[in-house]
Amino acid sequence: MQDARARFKELWHRIDTLFNAYAKKQGINFTALLILELLTEAAHDSAAPPYTQKALCEKLVLPKQLVNALINTFREQGYVELREARDRRNKEIRLTISGQAYAKSIIEPLDAADEQAWQTFNDNELAIFAAALEKYERTMMALLG
Repeated sequence: MQDARARFKELWHRIDTLFNAYAKKQGINFTALLILELLTEAAHDSAAPPYTQKALCEKLVLPKQLVNALINTFREQGYVELREARDRRNKEIRLTISGQAYAKSIIEPLDAADEQAWQTFNDNELAIFAAALEKYERTMMALLG
């Protein structure tokens, strides 16, 4: 049991390292990659409301200052625009046309690789994997949440 747990933790760390390396190769950090991914998903889902800084912070469990700094950088680069939200205390963050192209150049190859990786699993393997992760999450929530 201990060996399997150690193997799981090592693999989890290696996957995190892989995503960090991909982000760095794209000239951004991992947090910027996550934000671009969420903004890209929102841009392609007309039913989803646009993200606000607060929503990004909550979704990614990140400090407001970090998200604000990244959004400001993206804004200065012309990749995002801020629009007044319904409650006026928050601004909606949307990718600009150049931001969509920029995000696409980063997120599309990542999504394609992700899809190929998942295709290597059969349905039974996916079901076992998902069930194991759900059990881990439930247990950790009960212990820490």
